[in-house]
Amino acid sequence: MKTSHESELERCRILLYGVAQNEAIKGRISAIYTEERLGTGHELYQTAKTASSSQVEEKLQSAAASRIFNELRDEIHEGYVRMRNAARYFFKDDQSVYELLLLDQKIRQRFADWRKDVTHTFKVISQSPALLEKLTLVDFTAEVVANYLVKAASIDQLRLNAEIEDGEAQEASVKKYETMSDLQAYCADLRECLDLFYHGSERQVLECVGITVK
Repeated sequence: MKTSHESELERCRILLYGVAQNEAIKGRISAIYTEERLGTGHELYQTAKTASSSQVEEKLQSAAASRIFNELRDEIHEGYVRMRNAARYFFKDDQSVYELLLLDQKIRQRFADWRKDVTHTFKVISQSPALLEKLTLVDFTAEVVANYLVKAASIDQLRLNAEIEDGEAQEASVKKYETMSDLQAYCADLRECLDLFYHGSERQVLECVGITVK
């Protein structure tokens, strides 16, 4: 099913090409709508059509970039939470470990803070044989911890990519609606012009090529 935007774009296309392909209609309104002015309408249509397609593509790219970022963030966060739970279990009586791994601190929500704490925690573990010895029992091996550090190091770029793609999608949306507004204004004026020249039963001439003026 077409969206309202697609339907309006198609309605404008029918109007513009219906007029352009009918010499009788073109001749009737030529004093107001010259060939050059009719050409402007086609340019506006092509610009709006291109902007609409670009917005769809940009939204898809934005969604893909956000999905990649969110999936990695969720993966890292899940491992971070499991590691904290394991460390609390194995070192419940060791306050120095609690302080070292920030276990008394709630997980911070702001991305920059969360990213800093995650990196700190996994780096401390990777450099501590005593911590790794216990955590390896629940699959937090040196290799697993190192892998989390690599992923944490890459997530900033993925977040930046998602933000860039989101910005480009928003710009494409603005362009889409601006170009459609220009096209609609042109088509509204063209319909008003046709309304002046065709009335009563003569409207059938327009209807035969799919043009409605109201």
